[in-house]
Amino acid sequence: MELLLFTSAMPVKAREKILFAALELFTSHNYSDTTILEVVERARVSKTTFYQFFASKENLLTTLVEQLAGEILSEVQDAIEREEKIPHKGYAGIRRYIQLCTEREAVARFLLVSSVGFSTEVEEVRRNAHIRFSHLIYQTAQRGMPQSVSDTAIRVVARGMVGAVNEVVIQQIADTDNKMDIDELARLLNRIVVDSFTMLALNPLHEG
Repeated sequence: MELLLFTSAMPVKAREKILFAALELFTSHNYSDTTILEVVERARVSKTTFYQFFASKENLLTTLVEQLAGEILSEVQDAIEREEKIPHKGYAGIRRYIQLCTEREAVARFLLVSSVGFSTEVEEVRRNAHIRFSHLIYQTAQRGMPQSVSDTAIRVVARGMVGAVNEVVIQQIADTDNKMDIDELARLLNRIVVDSFTMLALNPLHEG
């Protein structure tokens, strides 16, 4: 099955049609102004069919954010796993993330900016996505860290790196006049990540 992230034409199955239609409407207009009627009309399904899959428009939004975030992070994980050396893993993961957010700019803006704060359920999904992203960074960094560095310290730095990367991506998609080259941006961010973990390895924080 084609990922929603890469789907460019209306799918065949009803649930995928609704998600695809919602993504088009939420990114071209916005969530608040979009009605369920508009979604089902775009998807060419009935309201009855809609409620077979989603309890409400908010439930649709939550599902959409969860699916898109999961697809992006799976792509990032695949990019990391294809590399053997730790520094290359970090660069590959960051580059893939930036690439997806740049090539699917409307989706990235929807996930990182326009869908923020609509409900506690959406924020929980967003928080879980951040945790998964930081865990990918943690797993990659942990392999090259000395035993003197605690897992807690590695996890804290990994969480900080997620925030830094997302902030740069938000600025990248917001600044239409001064966009950086993907490779250059990935190298800079990877250098920040590597330097942060190098400093942690050289100056480990001790628990207790």
